[in-house]
Amino acid sequence: METKERVEREINLIDLFWKILFSWRQMLCFGILFAVLLSGGKYFLDARTYQASMNVDLEESKKEFNKEELEKYNNAIDLQKRITGYETYQQKSALMQIDPFEKPVLEQQYYVQSDYIVNYTKDSERDYTLELVSIYNNYINSGEMAQKVIEDANLSINEEDFRELLSVTLSESVISISVSYVDVEKLNDISDVIKSFLQQKESEVQNVGAHTLKLIEESQSMVVDSALVEKKNTIASNITALKTQLKSLKTGMSASQLALFELEASKINGAELEEDLPSVSVKFLIVGVMAGFFLVGAWIVLMMIFSTKLQKSEEIQNIYGIHMLGEIKIPDQKKRFLASIDRLLLSLKNKGKKKIGQEQQIKVIATKIALSCKQRGVSSIYMTGSEYEKADKTIMEQLKREFRAQDIEVNDGGNMAYDASSLKSGIENGTLLLVEQIGISAYREIEDELKLIKEHHGALLGVIVLE
Repeated sequence: METKERVEREINLIDLFWKILFSWRQMLCFGILFAVLLSGGKYFLDARTYQASMNVDLEESKKEFNKEELEKYNNAIDLQKRITGYETYQQKSALMQIDPFEKPVLEQQYYVQSDYIVNYTKDSERDYTLELVSIYNNYINSGEMAQKVIEDANLSINEEDFRELLSVTLSESVISISVSYVDVEKLNDISDVIKSFLQQKESEVQNVGAHTLKLIEESQSMVVDSALVEKKNTIASNITALKTQLKSLKTGMSASQLALFELEASKINGAELEEDLPSVSVKFLIVGVMAGFFLVGAWIVLMMIFSTKLQKSEEIQNIYGIHMLGEIKIPDQKKRFLASIDRLLLSLKNKGKKKIGQEQQIKVIATKIALSCKQRGVSSIYMTGSEYEKADKTIMEQLKREFRAQDIEVNDGGNMAYDASSLKSGIENGTLLLVEQIGISAYREIEDELKLIKEHHGALLGVIVLE
């Protein structure tokens, strides 16, 4: 029996993977903890900044500026308001979202046919046709029709947007309606709603004069809208020019002017774009969870690398070169949260391995040791270990019973390096059996124990590992 001069261990990546996987509870707890800490901290800082900005009295702060500084500051604010107005319109206007080179257009033409008849032999009646055309024009451009089209056609725009998309042209008794919408499929719905609306109004307007409103033409097409192209280009040019002016103006402003400007500018943007209110950051939640997982994983890796305790049963043979007689699994008696997940992971880890119960493990180990004793002509053994007093008492008693059933006398004691009576009893017996435990027995303690046995010429049967 020889012990190596230095404890050297190989880290098995598969064992490391399962070690991390079985620590899912710690990873979950730390993931949630760091998610709450990071997102909560970010929210707290944003809320404090927001509250501080809300409490600043801009008018009082402006009183510290002289006349020239105040004029420059006000000019900058005016430019910012104009930029924000253009950008908001550019981003939110339904008309601005339409491609001017492929603009979907619905066109309808209605003819107002009145019952007015010119009779030159009698007194002329009042011609009410133009009055009817005017009334229909007002109806079509009204908020009532806009709201009806938006609701019935289920459009995601407001009244102002719809009025921008709608164009009405009058020519004597003819009313031409043009409507554009970014979603081509919605044009049919819009068409149906407009026809339904005007049909309803036709019956309501008969009190002005008897007439018929006839749909004489309807079409849908893709057109190039040069006016919309020009409008988009003009808005983009205006934004660029205003930003250039603002940048030039800000270069001549002091630090206090700039700080106050940024505050008021953020309020202008916040009021129009609604982006200033603090909220919980999903990004920080995800980063927090990942940080928690990483720290637990890193901690487990470091614990395995720098651990001073026995990590797996194979290390008895690999490190110390001594015979391992067997491994006894100690069932976990603790009631754990979602223990079914642990059982699932364990079944995946041990997939393909034959399952042996604890009682059968003990019987097999006891039989192997009894056969070894008979081959050596030994009828008595001494059980000890570096942490023997911490070994499971029930398992130790079962082992002793099995040994006695095999006519093997068993004595036991604590760590011989620290317990003089155990050392004396063990060496006098002469045949020793070590019991070591995963995560409890220290490498150095095992090594010291083996050195003692070697120095006093003791016979070591081997090691039983408890896991």
